[in-house]
Amino acid sequence: MFFTKTLTGLKQLGTFFYLVVVLILGNTAAWAPLAHSSEQKAVSDTGADLEARTREQSSEEDPLTIRQQEATETLPAVQRKEPNHAKVYGSLRVRYRGSDTQHGFSDGGSRLGIDGRYQFLPGKWIFARGEAGFNLLDEVKTLFNGGGNAEDPDGGRGDTFFRRLLYAGYESPNLFVVFGKTWSTYYKVTSFTDRFFGTGGKAAGTYNAGTDGGYTGTGRADNAFQTRLMVDFLPERWGLEPFQLNLQLQDGEPIPQIDGQRYGHGLGLSALLVTSTDFSLGIAYNHAQVRNDQDPVLRSRGLDGNATALALGARWFDDDWYLATVVARLQNQMTTDQGNYFDGVGWELYGQHRLGGKWWLTGGWNWLRPDGDQPLAGDYRVKFAVLGLRYALQDFDRVLYANLRDDRSLTADGSGTGNVLTIGLRWAL
Repeated sequence: MFFTKTLTGLKQLGTFFYLVVVLILGNTAAWAPLAHSSEQKAVSDTGADLEARTREQSSEEDPLTIRQQEATETLPAVQRKEPNHAKVYGSLRVRYRGSDTQHGFSDGGSRLGIDGRYQFLPGKWIFARGEAGFNLLDEVKTLFNGGGNAEDPDGGRGDTFFRRLLYAGYESPNLFVVFGKTWSTYYKVTSFTDRFFGTGGKAAGTYNAGTDGGYTGTGRADNAFQTRLMVDFLPERWGLEPFQLNLQLQDGEPIPQIDGQRYGHGLGLSALLVTSTDFSLGIAYNHAQVRNDQDPVLRSRGLDGNATALALGARWFDDDWYLATVVARLQNQMTTDQGNYFDGVGWELYGQHRLGGKWWLTGGWNWLRPDGDQPLAGDYRVKFAVLGLRYALQDFDRVLYANLRDDRSLTADGSGTGNVLTIGLRWAL
């Protein structure tokens, strides 16, 4: 049928001591080892190796992750000479989607932003970024055809223009301190598989309960305080990059899809180990406190405890390929299509291989299944595979792509969701 239609909380004291240690390490002991590691990196990078890293950086959604990577690959003396800057940037992302039930053009995460960075002392910067997304094509379609926008992690909460990122912070060569709406510490790991264009990201808990993950703190976290620390304490002969340790704090954010209810304290932690051969292993944990889990309103929607997400991920890439997987244990984090929360396990896989020149083959799957003792989940499950083709005009900043999603997912009442074909364009401005 598809092919016949249009292819169409940690305790406060413990947290305090952690922050003290972070600030000490960020400004003293860890500096020298990181500088030495950077010197080695600058010497050892081959042209092909650097090309692969540059390509994968262009696929990163989180600008701070890119800055962290650059910090480990740049000599401190060179960093001190980096000029202050302020720039306006943008990315136009348009796509056509076709399925059994609907088809048409829509926005696919278009955004416009401003980014600035100022070095107030040698090796010390302050920075800020604001980024807005827009759904102009979706609004025009709604105006003429009625209806709303489908669930989309790249989208906002029903607005033509919406806030994607808004944060300010402090940076030294091995420490970042950030406050605002920023990509979460949890996303440091789940981003490994959030690489599909126009689909994906539905099984690891990043974008939960029909949101961008801002309230719970797993996606673009709202009103978050973060520290991102890089420490080079492991023997150099092991071929390891500086160890990354990340902390995130939130408080009092709304509980998605339940009016008048708010989380208590929120905590995010993640750690990443990266080798010089571009293999990464990461673990991430996010906790959003539900103060009164006996509230009948909450329990009627499936919330019976704190929202927690634990993810383990790995990735490896080279000149012509990329492979990543993430497994997540999710409790009171995800919702069905009817808005009911459930506990479950999710698994995401993503891979890409260069066919030749600028052509890339992409593929993978998303799988999320509620536990057996979740009656409000009904028959809900996420289960789809994706096969796609990309033409990378300029790394992944300017791309033409097509994805076919073979979807075996079910709604809570047992209905199938149907296959989807997506054809799109991403064009950095």
